[in-house]
Amino acid sequence: MARKVITEEEYLSTKGYGAQGIGDVALHKGRQRTQRQQNRLTDKYLNDMRSYSSKREQLRQEYRTLVSKGKITPPTNIERLFRTARGNSDNGSVRDARRLLEKRGYDWRGKGLTNG
Repeated sequence: MARKVITEEEYLSTKGYGAQGIGDVALHKGRQRTQRQQNRLTDKYLNDMRSYSSKREQLRQEYRTLVSKGKITPPTNIERLFRTARGNSDNGSVRDARRLLEKRGYDWRGKGLTNG
């Protein structure tokens, strides 16, 4: 059975607890409520974020356990650069990843060494 190469954040996202779930735009809307409503909303938000953060921490532990057992492998720096290099060339980080791969002797299009 082949090992899965996946980052911690990708693992958390597949379980439904990615970083995009942190924060609430409704709190930034402005004070268009009474103080009591605002306090209730803030308290609910804080409780939700505490439970969300604790679940993320449990999943982080699960990820570390799977890595230590060898079922999941975190990507190497080169694998991360290859993933980034396949993005839109208008993005600066994509151009940087391509440049770094070329500098290290990799062809980012073919995922292999260019010089042997």
